[in-house]
Amino acid sequence: MKLITTVLCGFALFLISFTTQAQTTDYFVGDWDVTIKDTPMGTITVMLTLERVDGKLVGKFVDSASGTETKMNDITESENSLTLSFTSEYGDLYLAIQREDDENVSGSLMDSFAVEGKRVIK
Repeated sequence: MKLITTVLCGFALFLISFTTQAQTTDYFVGDWDVTIKDTPMGTITVMLTLERVDGKLVGKFVDSASGTETKMNDITESENSLTLSFTSEYGDLYLAIQREDDENVSGSLMDSFAVEGKRVIK
């Protein structure tokens, strides 16, 4: 009886750890309404779309004002943050964002301009 209980407890712990890992891995997947504040061009709002393709996070920005699409060159992931590298008319840039809660992120563009983002609920 003790063996059965031990096996069942072990299996339950495995399922819990697997579920937790899956949730943290894909926290950033989806659409995000992102605001980049006080840039030389003013405040910029973009739709950030992130998806997982073949196990790798890929994404793009779409500028809300112009509709211009910018694809990410590279995305570096850690448990609760991302660094998104992309090329714009101003050169190679990066945006760092951190998880704030289930629906919000914050960070900076090039360590200079404050960034806030909110998950778009569909």
